[in-house]
Amino acid sequence: MKAKLDKMTKSAKSQRRKLSAATEEDTIVGKIREERSQSKQEEVSVWGPYRDGPTRFRLKISERGEVRNVCYKTREDAETVKANLLAQAEDRQECTVGAAVTAFCQYLEETRCIKEDSVRGAAQKLAWLPAGALLVSIKPEQAERLYRELVQSVNPRNKKPPSAATQRARLTTARYFFSWAQKSGLCRQNPFASVQPIGRMNVGKKQLRIDEARRFEAVCLKQAESGDTAAFGALLMIYLGLRQSEVAARVKRDIDDEGRVLWIPSGKTKNAKRRLKIPEHLRPLLLTLITEKESEERLFYPPNRKRSSSYYWAHVRRLCRLADVPVICPHSLRGLHATLALEGGATADSVAKALGHGSFAMTARHYATESSVLDAQSSRVSSALAAHPDSQIEWARLLKGLPAERLPELFVYLRTQCSAVQQPDDKPQT
Repeated sequence: MKAKLDKMTKSAKSQRRKLSAATEEDTIVGKIREERSQSKQEEVSVWGPYRDGPTRFRLKISERGEVRNVCYKTREDAETVKANLLAQAEDRQECTVGAAVTAFCQYLEETRCIKEDSVRGAAQKLAWLPAGALLVSIKPEQAERLYRELVQSVNPRNKKPPSAATQRARLTTARYFFSWAQKSGLCRQNPFASVQPIGRMNVGKKQLRIDEARRFEAVCLKQAESGDTAAFGALLMIYLGLRQSEVAARVKRDIDDEGRVLWIPSGKTKNAKRRLKIPEHLRPLLLTLITEKESEERLFYPPNRKRSSSYYWAHVRRLCRLADVPVICPHSLRGLHATLALEGGATADSVAKALGHGSFAMTARHYATESSVLDAQSSRVSSALAAHPDSQIEWARLLKGLPAERLPELFVYLRTQCSAVQQPDDKPQT
């Protein structure tokens, strides 16, 4: 009896194994058939031309699983269209990601008129895509896997994964690239359209505090007086809020009115075009610097060196160490300008225009510190109350824009001002 039960158990196990293998095989076969069917649907097939009349030659075209018939007056026209369709289909199937990226960069430069540095940056943001893979082979599942590999990758220089801002920027560029490829007929879909970004971005850059900024400025000024043009450029980032690319691009012709005016003819955005006033104490240094320069010769960047963002990164780090302050990036100096300008009483609009922004919203979000923005709002409210005592509508609008936690501070300030005004009347008359 025991031997019979063992035999039945072995037989059952064998049947389960066979059933499991068959099910797995069916699943694999089903996937292969599905992939083949999808691949077949994406292929372009053309039959004909078929003669349906003396001046009627028909082509049967299958594309994306849809079949349609198109007629032409002559056989030559039909043959030409057929050859073009098949050639385009072959190009789409054989176009690699690397070739498409090259065409995309050419499109940005020639059609969109994007600057060379920005085009190079776009190519670098697409470097994580497999250049040798066929463009049509990138499916949503593979796009998701590529993005997660990017998030988990380690930078060989700092041994850290890319920041949320970095990997999100690369994902955004990949979406734009495949959207362009789809519109150009190089692929059927945008595989990155449904990929969700990972992580939370940090807004703004670490900035120096006031005493630290004073030490940094003093070191830059001393270095600039000894002929350090990179230190001079850092001073312009603080005083005028320039981008490092704007500093690096300046030539002798941009200095006007005997060193009083600096022209920015173009920049990152359309609002970058502006004219700025150079601080008076920098004029003698600037006039000395441009004395032996040609009209189109760079002032704050080596003339024979290819433009790179790493140049000012390295020099700002060096200047931070000399000043014994926390190491910051060049873009932080631009934010420091916004913060100090607002705390010094400059209006929001004037700060935004100095930075080349279309509105103050960009300045407040990415450059000026939150406290400086709130202080500027408080100042505008108190000024409006003092200048327009009868304008209740204006009061309400400005007070509504202030956070609730700042209202007690404003009321204390107003009481102080009222006491200062009433104090002379309280003194005894002599």
